[in-house]
Amino acid sequence: MKSRHLITLALSSLLLTSQPLLAGEKVELDYHYTGDTGVSLSGMMGGPLSINTFTDQRAIEDKHDINRAEHEDVTLSQAPATVIQQAFQEAFASADAQLDDGETPLTLSGNLLEMEIVESASGTEVLIRCELTLNNQGRNAWQSVVFSRVAADDQALSAAIAKGLDRLVNELFLDDYFLMELGIF
Repeated sequence: MKSRHLITLALSSLLLTSQPLLAGEKVELDYHYTGDTGVSLSGMMGGPLSINTFTDQRAIEDKHDINRAEHEDVTLSQAPATVIQQAFQEAFASADAQLDDGETPLTLSGNLLEMEIVESASGTEVLIRCELTLNNQGRNAWQSVVFSRVAADDQALSAAIAKGLDRLVNELFLDDYFLMELGIF
């Protein structure tokens, strides 16, 4: 009788402690930027460019989660800030930018401010807001918030998030002031 009670108590404790692990929907995101930035950075001045580790300033407990309005959070296998940094790294490489991992005079830093999935009667939207800073020889050469909002009708969550990341990257390469600081215009 006591052993059955102890086993029941142990199983209840195990279920209670594992509950948060089962709370969010897990999404495997194997994202790689395959788009076209529409810009050649082969003639970029002041390069090579290094892309610093992106930070995550969202007010969320688990930095692998993405808020989903009126539903449980979505949990990514990689931290969203890391995925966004990788997206920008791949986009710059596809635009023929001279990249370097070490200390360079030209650096791009990022700060994830918002990432959210909103589901409504019209479909699913992915919102991403990221603050980017370009430093050139220790001075702040350019800073802006890049924003992406995409509608992802009847797509899997991973495809919707990938579409949002593509849009975020493309918004940066549409910024004339950013391109001027790279010496493109």
